[in-house]
Amino acid sequence: MRNRLLDNPFLLLSPVALAMSLLLIFASADSRETSTFDHLTTGFRLEGMHAKAECEACHSDGLFAGTPTTCGECHSQASRTRATWKPATHLVTSDRCDSCHRSFSWVPVMRFDHLEATGSCSSCHNNRIVSGQPANHVVTTEECDSCHNTRFWR
Repeated sequence: MRNRLLDNPFLLLSPVALAMSLLLIFASADSRETSTFDHLTTGFRLEGMHAKAECEACHSDGLFAGTPTTCGECHSQASRTRATWKPATHLVTSDRCDSCHRSFSWVPVMRFDHLEATGSCSSCHNNRIVSGQPANHVVTTEECDSCHNTRFWR
């Protein structure tokens, strides 16, 4: 009786290849060194999505000094960081992203601070971006804030 392994060497190669593949997978699963650097010493707390970001996403070209610390400095198209930026369809606002958003998730918006909005009420309240005048509203060409305010709408 002949040994099947001698007739077909691929039967032996298969388990060896499998073992080697598993070793490569486990060895490279987390090859990134974990840093013991305490980011709180910089005055910028890494929380939410910031805690999950690669260091290089904010510290481009290995530069640490001068790294932006405000939302608008990083989350704009002109930034040297690899952060997501405010889309062109975003409401016209200041660059204080954290007045509406949280670092744990951009969407849904947690709250909206009208003090951060710029422009007229109707530039947003136009039934395309956000709800505007209902069908039974008094016909007027005045801006919303001539009758309403953000604290007491009616």
